[in-house]
Parts: sequence; C-alpha cells; structure tokens
Amino acid sequence: MMRKTVIAAVLLALGCNATAFGAQNDVVIKLDERNVVLKEDIVYEDGRMMLPVRAMADVLGADVTYDTSTRTALVEKQMKTVLDADNQPLVWQVSLGLDSNYLTLMGTHELLLETKPLVVNNRAYLPLRELAEAMNLDVEWSTDGQKDYVKLTSARMPNVSLQPNGSFDQETMSLQMQWKNEENTVFYASEEFWLEKWDGHNWNKVEPDSKAYVSTDTYSILTGGPTDGKRNKKFTFWQWEKSMTPGKYRVAVPYQYLEGKGEDMTFFNLEQTKAYSQDTPTTYVAYGEFLVEASNK
Repeated sequence: MMRKTVIAAVLLALGCNATAFGAQNDVVIKLDERNVVLKEDIVYEDGRMMLPVRAMADVLGADVTYDTSTRTALVEKQMKTVLDADNQPLVWQVSLGLDSNYLTLMGTHELLLETKPLVVNNRAYLPLRELAEAMNLDVEWSTDGQKDYVKLTSARMPNVSLQPNGSFDQETMSLQMQWKNEENTVFYASEEFWLEKWDGHNWNKVEPDSKAYVSTDTYSILTGGPTDGKRNKKFTFWQWEKSMTPGKYRVAVPYQYLEGKGEDMTFFNLEQTKAYSQDTPTTYVAYGEFLVEASNK
C-alpha cells in the first residue's frame, strides 16, 4: 500500500523541518466528500506537502498541465455557475513557475509562495495547500495518529434555483418557471437568457431562428418574507420555434447581486478573491430544465 501523508501541520506541530522526504502516515483525501485516490508518491519540502502534477489534477478536480520549456505548471478549472464577461463559464486559472517565488492568479495577480514548486527525480511537484486555496478550495486537516485526513471543499455558490412551474406550452411557446432564493441577499436578473439542449452527453447552446429584442430592464429575485424567496417568471421561446424539436432543454439565466459588499457574503464572489478588486460584479447563471414533447398536430 502506498504510504502518503498530507499538509504539513502535523510536522510543523512537531517542530520538524525537512527537505523533499517521503510520506510517513497513510492519507485519506476528500474533495467535496468524495475520496480521491492517489496513484503517485508525494514528498515534503520544508515540512509542506508536495504533489506531482498529475496527482494534483486528481486532488483538485482540475486540469493541470506542465510546460517543460518554460518550467511552468498551469492549473485550470471551469466554474459552471459563474460567468465571464462573454457569458461563458469562467475558467479559474493559477500558474506556477518552478523558478519563481510567486503563483499567478488569472494571469494578472501574483501571490508570494511559502513553498516553491520543485523537481524530484525529473518530476515537477506542486504545493498542495497554497494551490488549493488559490483555486478557491477550503482546506481542513485532521489526524487520528495512524491516518491523516485532508478535506477539500469547493467554494459555496449562491443557493438560488430556477425550476419549471408546469409544462412547456407548445401553442404559446412559453413556460412558467419559479425562482427560489434561499440567501439573505436580493439578486437581480435581466430579460436576457439563452437555450441549451441535452444530446445525451453534453449541453449544447441552441442558436435562435431569428433575433429578438431583449429588454435591458431588470427584475428582483426576492429572498424571505411572504414570498419565501419564490418568484414566478414566464419565459417565451418564439425565436426558437423551428429549432425546438422534442427533447430535454434548459434555460440559462444570468443574475447578480447589486447590494451589499462581496466580502460580507457567505457564498463565492469575485470580490473575495485576490485576483479581483472590490466592486467587481460577479455574474452567476441559473439553469432551469424542462422537456419538449412531440407535437400531437
């Protein structure tokens, strides 16, 4: 059985300092409550856990590549419910150079590393804790003396959902849906939305048959009070009339919070990260799934 250990808290607590030595205890690593199986050895550098590039990808649930010409590791993870400026899923990026004392967030902001990446037996190793936190993961460590446990938890997204309130009406090309906001913050959405269809493996955007005027007016997604955070919203799909063949669809609706400071929120937002400045708006996306049945006509 491969011997592994995690995060240097146990070694630091014992006052140990060492360079690039092997693991001591067995380790259990979980990402969002799912066990992560490591197939490669890990080492410590100055009492801090270092993982090979491939193992780091498994642990973080991210894509990790290493450019041998520049000696730089690039870590990327798509944020499925946070959008970039082009209304595409935001890809969170962290890069680390083996010859640098810094990691770079989103290609712009540098953070000083306590432990530099290193090469052991011609393999690049990356620091787990600093990289996990840079990827917006919460890191918890514990031990029972025989095994060490690392719990990695992804940043919490707003508890805001969009559900169908009835069936798709083919005659009016419309669907009633219901927002539910279980946060203590009011969110806002505009009339903008797009349509995606499930092909059995992936969601694909459905291009409209014709362009339609989209109002720039916004409406609130309420929280608490007599509405219990619920709000009905009617969506019409005339611009997809010829494209909406039977199948499974979802409407995608961007939304934001416009009141309050991001640092005061308990859910992920760009203001809380070191890659963005205060007052940077965060655009989330809610998906509401529904079925289009075959027409009886």
